[in-house]
Amino acid sequence: MTGDWNMWIRQALEGPEGEPFLRLLKERLRSGSQVVGVRLESPGGAPEYVITLSLLKQLSEMRVPHSEAFTVWSFDTGTRMVDERQELERFVLLLSERFAALAREVGPEVLASALVNYLPVLGPPRASEEARRRMGALGMNNATLRAITKLEAVLMNAARSLGRSLKYDEATTGRILDGALAQWLSRKPRPLDRDVPNPPAP
Repeated sequence: MTGDWNMWIRQALEGPEGEPFLRLLKERLRSGSQVVGVRLESPGGAPEYVITLSLLKQLSEMRVPHSEAFTVWSFDTGTRMVDERQELERFVLLLSERFAALAREVGPEVLASALVNYLPVLGPPRASEEARRRMGALGMNNATLRAITKLEAVLMNAARSLGRSLKYDEATTGRILDGALAQWLSRKPRPLDRDVPNPPAP
């Protein structure tokens, strides 16, 4: 069976054709529109991006539901949010997704232990304090050590997205990632909803 090579190349570069909102956005950009601002909103609890476009000095808005495809596109094109606070909110959302997947893989208690043991060593000031305040002291074991490796990869990817893809400087990258971690912890997200027992006394 012979495939459509050109279609395959287009999907590789632009993402699957089954993403109508993102496809419409790309069509508008190909027609000359430019992105002048992106905000994150959650009407009814479903996060979506409100994108302000400019064409011939006329402004318009379109809404694109949050998706991995939009995230990849925005990083590939260096599309920032409208301000640092909005960028922080976006990374709270992205970390929530990454940590939810990690909690399913290693278990919420192990993730909590990895966070409380690794963040103070890593040193983000707000997030380290929030981890200590929320979770106290948790013991280390082999499962925690393995989870820390996975946690470090999540955080490294987030930092690279901010610094390399979105071109924030080092200080801004650190501030956004620290703030997003602290907010994620303070909102008691789903992977840590269950109370984590204190380790047994020696």
